[in-house]
Amino acid sequence: MIPLGRLVDLVTAKATDQSFKIGLEAIEPGTGRMTADPLTDYDGDGIGFEPGDVLFGKLRPYLAKAWLADRRGAAVGEFHVYRPCADRVDPGYLRWALLGRSFLDPVESSVVGAKMPRAEWTFVRSIELHAPHIAEQRAVAGYLDRETARIDSLIEEQERLIEMLRERRAAAVSEAASEIETRGPRLKHIIRSVRQGWSPQCYAWPADGVETWAVLKAGAANGGTFRPMQNKELPETESPRPEIVVRRGDLIVSRANTRELVGSAAVVDGEFPRLMLCDKLYAFSLDETRALPRYVAAVLGSRRWRDMIEMEATGASHSMLNVSQSDIVNLPMPLPRISDQRRILARLDEQTAKIDTTTAETERFIELSKERRSALITAAVTGQIDVREVV
Repeated sequence: MIPLGRLVDLVTAKATDQSFKIGLEAIEPGTGRMTADPLTDYDGDGIGFEPGDVLFGKLRPYLAKAWLADRRGAAVGEFHVYRPCADRVDPGYLRWALLGRSFLDPVESSVVGAKMPRAEWTFVRSIELHAPHIAEQRAVAGYLDRETARIDSLIEEQERLIEMLRERRAAAVSEAASEIETRGPRLKHIIRSVRQGWSPQCYAWPADGVETWAVLKAGAANGGTFRPMQNKELPETESPRPEIVVRRGDLIVSRANTRELVGSAAVVDGEFPRLMLCDKLYAFSLDETRALPRYVAAVLGSRRWRDMIEMEATGASHSMLNVSQSDIVNLPMPLPRISDQRRILARLDEQTAKIDTTTAETERFIELSKERRSALITAAVTGQIDVREVV
């Protein structure tokens, strides 16, 4: 075991080549890959890096962002730039070692700052890494390149399946809502109250929202289904806000997401006394003598209403669009009799039950695959796997 500070040099010099600039958003969490559309501009000179350097995201290190540079460029100051000592550590192996839990766990436990937690070099340099002979390091890196590529490919296939299932569900919702006229009162006329949440700096892992305080993520309403485990645990240093806890029957609507998901609506279907809204979610309490929350969520998820929402969404990036509270509450909301609303929902449930079950199973498979990926990386970079014996 060798301290990181003896395996790498920390690069701090300003970049002289500004032709390629990279920010934290350009690196995928946990994979070591650059996104398809990397961020290539920001204010400032940045830190210079060379091919073979490894960039590690020191801001919110629980996001596990590490990238092996394949070109010269400038890195935003929220990266540590590590230059591997050629006779001690292979750059490809170093990238994987920085993504292993044996490195990330002590880094996360040492962060400084509650709102913008950062890893400090004075501590990180002391973390010991398993550093076998260079030839073995290269074998481990090659093994992880191959095995994680297989897992990533499988995850991508499952993500495409989920997208197809969402399209089928949207089609079923639209069919169930096909008899509904677009005319009707504005949604605001059946809303009793509106709440918006809060987004403090939270832990990376979820909590139950019953015994432990947590804050929902923006994706808690994705796909028209309330997802209570799409949350992050609230740190003990933050005081909870009971006034923004979700309530059974709340209509949850996302105000910020991708074009396909912004404005997603779902209904809270349980009791979660310690589960709070984030600032990217609205919670509407409806007049249930006039509109069933699940009926309103179904209407908002149908194609005609999705088109209205997407037309109102604004934002410079396709990956994060916004829709205002005014845009949502001013949507038309046709109101057939409650008995007719129940009939529409019954037909929708019949059509979507199998789709929802398959989607949930697929999402769980993806979650387990990511856990397996992380465990595999950690096992390989700590010497628990002898890659020479792996066919």
